[in-house]
Parts: sequence; C-alpha cells; structure tokens
Amino acid sequence: MRKINDFKPFVPSNDYAVSKAFYECMGFTLNWDSEEVCEIDTNFGYRFLLLPKNHNNYAHSLMLHFMVNSAQEWYDHFKHVQLVEKFKGTKVAPPELMPWGLLITHVWDPAGVLLHFAEKPDGNT
Repeated sequence: MRKINDFKPFVPSNDYAVSKAFYECMGFTLNWDSEEVCEIDTNFGYRFLLLPKNHNNYAHSLMLHFMVNSAQEWYDHFKHVQLVEKFKGTKVAPPELMPWGLLITHVWDPAGVLLHFAEKPDGNT
C-alpha cells in the first residue's frame, strides 16, 4: 500500500533571520538550518520548512491553520511574548468567532503569512 510518511509545507520569508526569530519567539523550535531552508517544529507534532525567499510575493497568499485547545490562550501568549512589538509588520488579532463556528486568533508573520490558531468553541479539536 502506498503511504505518505511526512508532510511539511514550505513557508516563504522576506528576511530569513527575522522569520526564524519570529517563529522561535512564538515558542516553536528550529530543528535544523541551512542557508537554503530550515525546519521549524511547532512542538505539537507538526513541522514546516522555512524558505529564505518569498517568490512572487507568495507569503501574502499562504495561510496555515492550527487547531488548538484555546485560541484565547494563544492570543495571550502572543501578547506576552510581544510579537507585534518585536517584529515589524507582524499583526495579532484577538480571538473572533467566525460564521463557520470556529474561534480564531489570527497572526500575520513578518512576511505576511496568515496563521490561524483555531478552536471549536464546544472544545472538540
């Protein structure tokens, strides 16, 4: 039977060093690094590959969706680590209940990638 052993999206950056620092400030881990790509570990079972370039401004079209237990706790964490103050161009929005039923904290990384930290208000992730 055919099997996929792993899946990691490629995430672009405008400034490689700034993006690596941004994700580490969020609480993610830099597993390994080279000049061409690095692996970011979310520390909850998922990883992605960070690129040093933003081909055709791809970052503004990319979104990553994380299902979490509490969108509010993630929002509070981002405020506590001062993402917006430390990283120019970064935005963090308070949790908002979306019409499709998820409570989402939106975060824009320094390159413009939109991150969703979403929870089901009934507690099921």
